Amino acid sequence: MGRDRPKLISADVRSRLAEIFGHAQKRGWIGRQAIDAHIDHSLAFAAAVVGTPTVAVDLGSGGGLPALVLAAAWPRSRWTLVESSLRRAAFLEQHCAGIGWSDRIVVRHDTALNLGIQVEHRGKADLVTSRSFGSSSLVVEVAAPLLRLGGQLVVSAAPDAAPWPPEFLAALGLGPDRLIRTAPRFHCAKQVAPCPLPV
Repeated sequence: MGRDRPKLISADVRSRLAEIFGHAQKRGWIGRQAIDAHIDHSLAFAAAVVGTPTVAVDLGSGGGLPALVLAAAWPRSRWTLVESSLRRAAFLEQHCAGIGWSDRIVVRHDTALNLGIQVEHRGKADLVTSRSFGSSSLVVEVAAPLLRLGGQLVVSAAPDAAPWPPEFLAALGLGPDRLIRTAPRFHCAKQVAPCPLPV
């Protein structure tokens, strides 16, 4: 459409990722649009993030979007990919090993809710991402416990998305939603106070 693609990853890495996402698409784990469009959408997450994360968590990683693209864009970042489906988790583990990223990407076959109550993960992430994970309220509720103070939550938003209610975010220690309204759209919120422990 005349737009230059983001150039945060090399053509070689992009090609390797496209092959992985092609396999995921055949399994029905990512949408039918062009693989390049999926990669570009994932790179747009990076533009929505302030700074460069070191520790990141991706919720409902499925076929690897956006986490694998972002891991390529930030080669010093360490990721936890959370996936409740055993088949998808095994797929992600296999391909992370295949491209030599097992030392910095851990795939957790678990629920995001469980991860947030574990001491080794609670309040540690610089960044939590989500694309097609669940309802907005669910995403926020499971992401907030994982974020450190100053950590960022970036979530793919629907074209008609309204900002998240400030009072809802504040109850979980998050600041106001910085809704990015240009396409693609993202909800962005920063952890400004500790997330309360679950009762």
